[in-house]
Amino acid sequence: MSDSHPKSTDGLMRYLRDKKGISISGSSQKRKLMNIGYYHGYKGYRYINAPSKHVPYTKFEELVAVYDFDAQLKSLFYPNVMLIETAVKNYALDILVASTNSESFIDIYNQLLDNYKMFSTKGKTYKNAHDRQKAEEKFKRELKRRLDLRNRIYKVQTDAYGNGNKIADHYLRKDANLPIWATFELLSLGEFGHFVSCLNQNCRADISKKLGIRPSDDSNAMMPQRLIYATKDLRNAIAHNDVIFDTRFRTGSIDKQVGNAISNATGVKGLTFGTITDYLVLVIYQLKLLHVSKTEVKRIISGFEDIVEKLRSNVPTSIFNQIIHTDNNVKLTKLKIYVKS
Repeated sequence: MSDSHPKSTDGLMRYLRDKKGISISGSSQKRKLMNIGYYHGYKGYRYINAPSKHVPYTKFEELVAVYDFDAQLKSLFYPNVMLIETAVKNYALDILVASTNSESFIDIYNQLLDNYKMFSTKGKTYKNAHDRQKAEEKFKRELKRRLDLRNRIYKVQTDAYGNGNKIADHYLRKDANLPIWATFELLSLGEFGHFVSCLNQNCRADISKKLGIRPSDDSNAMMPQRLIYATKDLRNAIAHNDVIFDTRFRTGSIDKQVGNAISNATGVKGLTFGTITDYLVLVIYQLKLLHVSKTEVKRIISGFEDIVEKLRSNVPTSIFNQIIHTDNNVKLTKLKIYVKS
């Protein structure tokens, strides 16, 4: 058996002791390691942010503390992220149906999903041929995004029917089109973000206004889609039980306008989304937009603080400071003031 790939629990315990300098022994710790598994027991928590940044554990209890911290964060975030996803879809639905007087995707596609038109080069003049070519390429990309969305919508519906989805089966079996609300039920949060991004600016502005986003923070009506994209990676990581405590789940950088808009509204500065604290701010900001009660929002912040303090008491300061940055308390103080306002 290779030391780098221990397969049995006893082998993994030897590997952690002999190769990683982590004290682990006894039936209780063996059972705990078996319960959380090799990936969650060691592989998923052996580093912070990047595989090269190994955590200097000396005791198995420290590793378990980080594992528990991550699990508790997921329990805290999950219902609230799902609430945000459901509510934002419903807010958008309200605007779409009112704007078209229809629940048909075809009507919405033809009337509202036409953001590509603002990039049309017809009737416009350019300094030179190069600038015109760039503009034409941009128009082509935006038109393709719209076509890709349409294809994706139909594929999602087809896959849902093939997998026995009751909603898809109910409509398609009768040779009827799925209403837009049913389609939204089938879309992932990322796909929904693509949908919103293809809506024309007036429609996006209506959604932004309905959500209560400050107009000064959303002059181009792109904040709804940006918030969706900023939230989707956290949502997907939680849903798939991936590691979230160090924000490694991010699939790309988050638009600076998101951090700026949230900072302007909440007073919380330095939002880079490189820490889980920043994602708490993102979630709380959206919950307040959705008029979740102050009592409930305060409970979430208090729950986060309790989880952080439990981690502090169970790991060395050197490990804690790698996970929870020094600006955590300042951000939470500002966030509480925002919630009270």
